[in-house]
Amino acid sequence: MILRIDHVGVVTADLGAAAPMLGLMDMKCTYSDDVDTYGVVTSFWQCPGDTTSIELVAPVREDAAVRGHLRRLGPGLNHVAFEVDDIDADLAALRDRGAVLVDEEPRRGGRPGLRVAFAHLGPSTGLLVELVDYGNRA
Repeated sequence: MILRIDHVGVVTADLGAAAPMLGLMDMKCTYSDDVDTYGVVTSFWQCPGDTTSIELVAPVREDAAVRGHLRRLGPGLNHVAFEVDDIDADLAALRDRGAVLVDEEPRRGGRPGLRVAFAHLGPSTGLLVELVDYGNRA
């Protein structure tokens, strides 16, 4: 079951150049990490008092998952992430309902304890969604 919007992912070729732009809006970096499974580095930014984040995502390898996006579209919106309570069941439900899975199985995400999986909702929306599951997060 979808619990909430967790974050919005923004792809950039240069994390160091993009990060100060979020600071212009008084957002603060709350977490950064290398996510080797996707070949990217990420940083999460939040407004004071809000739990929804903007995630900056930049490639660190030639085979990074976001390189194609940057080549085709340049920097910008990449995905909307939804926190779910059972990523395995929700991923299967998306598949059964016709979504095109990018990840057949959940992978390690860009925050501690996070499991993630991506899916395309189809050409009518062009939307890439990420399911995020923190497990037993308090």
